[in-house]
Amino acid sequence: MVSRDQSYDKEMRILGVNLSNNGSICVVEDGQVDFYLEAERVTRVKRDSDVSKLLDMVDNIDAVAIADAYWNIGSKTMHSTKCISKIKRRFPDAAKVDCRDRHHLTHAACGFYNSGFEEAAVIVVDSSGSNSDKGDECETIFHCKTGRRFHWKVKHKEYNTYKEDNSGEYATWGIGKEFDAVAESLELGECEAGKVMGLAPYNTHPDASRVQKEWEDRSVELVEKALSTTKQKNVVLTGGCFLNCVVNYKLTKAFPDVKFYAEPVSHDGGTAIGSAYLSYYAPKIKSY
Repeated sequence: MVSRDQSYDKEMRILGVNLSNNGSICVVEDGQVDFYLEAERVTRVKRDSDVSKLLDMVDNIDAVAIADAYWNIGSKTMHSTKCISKIKRRFPDAAKVDCRDRHHLTHAACGFYNSGFEEAAVIVVDSSGSNSDKGDECETIFHCKTGRRFHWKVKHKEYNTYKEDNSGEYATWGIGKEFDAVAESLELGECEAGKVMGLAPYNTHPDASRVQKEWEDRSVELVEKALSTTKQKNVVLTGGCFLNCVVNYKLTKAFPDVKFYAEPVSHDGGTAIGSAYLSYYAPKIKSY
């Protein structure tokens, strides 16, 4: 964690909220995580996005940062509009910070500040992040530094791109979407990339083993790119694709001189932590 003398002079209690997959809340007080909870722990609904019940568990909030919202995953209806309305009622005097178009950055802030590094390369890889005219971000390499403020620079970014026929179908996609595609082909359900990772070592499903090998190879390429573009020996791994113990272990063996930190809360729940850190350490982001 970051030491107290590196944060703002004023004391602040900031609530970070993720309203999409793995709905969660986090309270960062004076630059340190004080409280973190995922909605599914309360509602008993896997990867639930409805954090409304969690909002009653916190008080004395100076600012609320929204990490992500407005997803629809199959039959799961996201509760972002209801939760944002409740946030405004529950914390009327709190500053409002909108991080919803900074998905990979919130992942990066979570991993970076939890790592304890003062400077590091941060690699974020997941199925789909924030949308732009180029597509949905799926890989990002940041060069991050701490101090009284959070400083970051994007060194590399790849996107899931869409077909030009306005069909909404992807023309190209990254490794996260490839895991999702294999999960669907095996009828494992939606958002079940983790099950594909779990099946891969058994060699009973060729596609699972194939995409795992592709990810192992791609992760090495990304670390090499991160080292060359940031000149750092501290590397943070985050985003859902790094919830892969085999990949993380092999990276430590492939790069013995690199100090790795694999963020435990690499799924979207971690963006609540990252948005709270951003609100505390970064310059002001637009209100919602």
